[in-house]
Amino acid sequence: MPLHLLGKKSWNVYNQDNIDRVRRDEADAQDREDEEDRRHQLVDSERRLKLLRGHEVDDLPPKGKSPLPVSRKDDHGHGRKRRRIAGEDDTDRDMRLAIEVAALQARTSGALRTSDEPLTDSQGHIDLFTPRSQHKEKNVEAEAERAKKKREYQDQYTMRFSNAAGFKQGLNTPWYSTASQTDAEIPSKDVWGNDDIGRREREKMRVNANDPLAVMKRGVKQLRDTEKSRKDWKAERERELQELKSLQQEDSSGRSRRKKRRRRGNDFDDFDKFNLDNSPREHQGQDRHYKLQRHRHHSRSRHQS
Repeated sequence: MPLHLLGKKSWNVYNQDNIDRVRRDEADAQDREDEEDRRHQLVDSERRLKLLRGHEVDDLPPKGKSPLPVSRKDDHGHGRKRRRIAGEDDTDRDMRLAIEVAALQARTSGALRTSDEPLTDSQGHIDLFTPRSQHKEKNVEAEAERAKKKREYQDQYTMRFSNAAGFKQGLNTPWYSTASQTDAEIPSKDVWGNDDIGRREREKMRVNANDPLAVMKRGVKQLRDTEKSRKDWKAERERELQELKSLQQEDSSGRSRRKKRRRRGNDFDDFDKFNLDNSPREHQGQDRHYKLQRHRHHSRSRHQS
């Protein structure tokens, strides 16, 4: 008959006592983890509240360490005794632990204290999360002086509608009334102090060259000149075409008149040379002579044309 000794061993993992102990350890570990997470959330919320109120905040404790001591229990559910440091007895150990717990509770309760800062600002508005630096009243005179300097610096490069009548001038002397005085303000000497007669003219030419309105006017003038030259060229071309047509018409009319004259002259010559006494052979010779003359005349007119 075999002996069942495994169930009698204390290290047997299938014993009911060992199974219960493992379950208790797992439950205790889960409770400690939940408690640690809760305390970390509490510390984090207090730290965020301090940041919103503008207070100084401490660094977050490490994730593995709990901000408050966690009680440990033995296998039977009883509290375990804390270990003593070398050279101290039980009394010293208890006093040391009590001091640590009191200091930790003081730090935790200090984070929950209400702020002594007022809830309203200088204008009477309620502000719950105003930083401490903003509660200080600003120096009105210093701010006004700073704003004045900033405006003077911007006025050097900025034109406002309020300055349309003249910058730093009254309404009686607008800017366009002093435009004629700018010629006298142009220096007439060079960098060495010598008189330069053409400097004012050069300054005027430079100002006109850099003036956008003058550039636009020059562009418009060039465009008008181009349009005018184009129209003149078209008119000249039309006139030349008309002259060419008239010459062609005159040439054609002159040719037709010359042809008519020649035909009339040939008819009269034939009539003068006509004789009833001539024989038929003589008439044929005259006809042949007449045709040859006409052929020569046509060939000459073609070469001339």
